Amino acid sequence: MATRMDTGLTEGIDPTIEGDDLSDTRLPQAVLKASTTKSPTPATELLRTDAGSVEAQTVSLERSGAERITAERVIVSNSGARTVEARSAQFERSGVLALQAEKVVLQESSAVSVVADEVRLVGSKAIFVKAATVSGDAGSRVLVGGGSDGAVQPVVSSTGAAAFGAALGVVLLLLGRLVGRRRG
Repeated sequence: MATRMDTGLTEGIDPTIEGDDLSDTRLPQAVLKASTTKSPTPATELLRTDAGSVEAQTVSLERSGAERITAERVIVSNSGARTVEARSAQFERSGVLALQAEKVVLQESSAVSVVADEVRLVGSKAIFVKAATVSGDAGSRVLVGGGSDGAVQPVVSSTGAAAFGAALGVVLLLLGRLVGRRRG
């Protein structure tokens, strides 16, 4: 069940929230500064709250959690999200399982999967990053990633991971046949 709050603040997308126990929940509105122009921007804000699915033009989470976020711009601080789809996403001391955006900044955050055009990592960790450009500091770690520049280098490249998987498959196949012969 979705609850909508039509405040006239957002254009195009009404802020919504879905969840089993959130049928009477209203999404609070806030005014944030746009990152490049510093102009006031209306946003859906979640403070110390858990949400199912959130859709809005701009979403700001602080000490909160969300299952799914769909927005043009997402700002997450000290929070967690399962799935995020956005044009621009900024995470600070937060975590995300699956993140898809054009531009991503992870600052002291963790991510399992990031798919973006441009990713910047500052003291962050990611397991899988697929991006045209990945940049960041030496304190950042990427397990498997695409092309990167600067100090962020993947621990295992995509081709290295594929080669390891193929070799592991051959070893397991040979061990399976060896154990099968001893039993038979």
